Amino acid sequence: MDGLRIVRARVRGSAQTRELAARFARRAEVALSGLDPGAAILCLREAGGVLTDDALAAPLSRAQADWGPIVRQARARLAAARHPWREAVMPDALAVCFADTAEWLACAALDLLAQRIERCWWWCSLPLHGASGVIAAWQQHPQAVPGALALLAQRGRAVHFAQAVGTQALVLRQALIRHFAVGELATPAESPASVALEHALSDCAASAPEGVPEAARHWLWLALGLARAPAAVSAAPRPPARWLAALPTRELSDRAAMQNGEADAPPPLRDQPSVGAARGGQQGVASEPPVAPIRVHHAIGRTVASILQAANDPLAPPPTEGTPPEQQPESTTRGARQPPMRWGLPAPSPATNPPNMSSPDGDGVDAAIFATPDVLAVPAPQANMPAAPAVDAGGAGIATEYGGAFHLLNLAVALGLYPDFTRPADRGLALHPWDFIALLARELIGTDFDADPLSTWLANAAGRPQDCAAGCWADAPNADWRLPAHWLAPWAAQTRAWRRVEADGRCGLWHPAGFCVADLPADEVVDGAQWPGWVAPRRVRASARVVPGAIRSWGDWAARFAPFVRARLALATGWPQASAADRLLHRPATVRRSAERVVVQMSLAALPIEVRLAGLDRDLGWLPAAGCDLRYRFDAGVGP
Repeated sequence: MDGLRIVRARVRGSAQTRELAARFARRAEVALSGLDPGAAILCLREAGGVLTDDALAAPLSRAQADWGPIVRQARARLAAARHPWREAVMPDALAVCFADTAEWLACAALDLLAQRIERCWWWCSLPLHGASGVIAAWQQHPQAVPGALALLAQRGRAVHFAQAVGTQALVLRQALIRHFAVGELATPAESPASVALEHALSDCAASAPEGVPEAARHWLWLALGLARAPAAVSAAPRPPARWLAALPTRELSDRAAMQNGEADAPPPLRDQPSVGAARGGQQGVASEPPVAPIRVHHAIGRTVASILQAANDPLAPPPTEGTPPEQQPESTTRGARQPPMRWGLPAPSPATNPPNMSSPDGDGVDAAIFATPDVLAVPAPQANMPAAPAVDAGGAGIATEYGGAFHLLNLAVALGLYPDFTRPADRGLALHPWDFIALLARELIGTDFDADPLSTWLANAAGRPQDCAAGCWADAPNADWRLPAHWLAPWAAQTRAWRRVEADGRCGLWHPAGFCVADLPADEVVDGAQWPGWVAPRRVRASARVVPGAIRSWGDWAARFAPFVRARLALATGWPQASAADRLLHRPATVRRSAERVVVQMSLAALPIEVRLAGLDRDLGWLPAAGCDLRYRFDAGVGP
């Protein structure tokens, strides 16, 4: 959840104006900006206080002073916030906290399965009401779905929620494919990547002895694979046909009979009825329908703390002219309620969906949410369910001597090997970014890198066993080597002759800076004019250092790429080429990993100014190929 959301607010003693909501939200944003929880989501039930008569008309500079009592009360309650994922939280809690969006989604799914979604006030933060809101939230936050499903797997509920999602799994899977730039190609069932993924998801088979529908099965494979073995799932995005076989015929017929009214339906999951409807004799607890959230953003596009405010009492309806709010009829509502949704029964169609149940902003909520016939078809929990393996969230982080290895991703993005947020549909190099760092760092540093904790961290982040080589699941690289012409632009003014080496039916061209520009079959015609800085090459004898050869693995590819990286880093930083890579990579750091983000924390005092001027320490933001948001954080540590 991004930004401040005021779900329900009452302003007494002030006439309603068209600008009231905007003024209130803007001043609340400024006043509560000091409560920024970072990646966490904080939900506050009530922040009471009295504002001055001109608080909503006063300049923004007065917001901190005018809202002082409210801010102090909010800070005290948020300090004592309860954590629904780690503890049982009573529905009357004053504040709750979720570690991140993935935990927020996972808790919403658990409460949906337990039919508690309407008894907990903090779920008015969902984009829609009730069960539809849970599905819509999972669709709106695809970057957090793998982590959320991994959390559910820890509780043995991932398969059950996938079955509850039903046909909406198609929509959720498409959102993952777009957001993580995953391909659609099917792979053989016995491919190394498929076998590795089946092993990583073995707990799913134990959780679903009766099988899972195809749509949910494909979504579960992709989402959990992105969380546990992203390097493997990028090579095998579709599960083999035998994995969690489809529902048996008998169960399918039972579901069809239930939908036709020939079987008893499970207990319904009802939306909250309106006050007027409750007084008209409908069953249920009378309560006011939720109000569409008000999103608040900074003028420069950034957002403030994710604080959700909801009053304990129902929202008073807008007063009519000349009538005090206290004298307004309580039965006035903001729209008709959505019909109750039943487990295993068809949901309301879009035509019958009331206006107040649609997304206020229309951000990515698909109309199919209201049309799926089995959106709430949740089976009973299985007995004696084995616990799923815990997901390494890296909360405490790992300490490494080579934190600068992450700067290699900045170089890779600059060279176009991996796309940034400007090319969200492109995955880039077949080699997973964590394997890219592992292979290239070892080539640049040597075997010392194998003993560093970062080497193990990279293997775990890619979902790769320690005995598997980095890049083992990626498609093999091209056997021929040829650098793009624009990579050589920094050497356009050089005048030294290139070197040409021929051996074993292949021809190699080496740049004067010491790296291989092309390694091709000897009979292939090479037009050197395409490369900046081209000078007619002189023929040299093949040696141990310069010998052409076809690329057979990603290890060979990294060995061929490493000399270019050394030369390019030396040019960008001004350091000697022999020591540039070691000076960049040898940076003590702490690496922390959450469901959506990797944070590399280093000392600002120890950061060479050359790295900053070269732009190698810039936050990369969302990287589709890595499936995470990469950020650098610098503390006031003592420099060397």
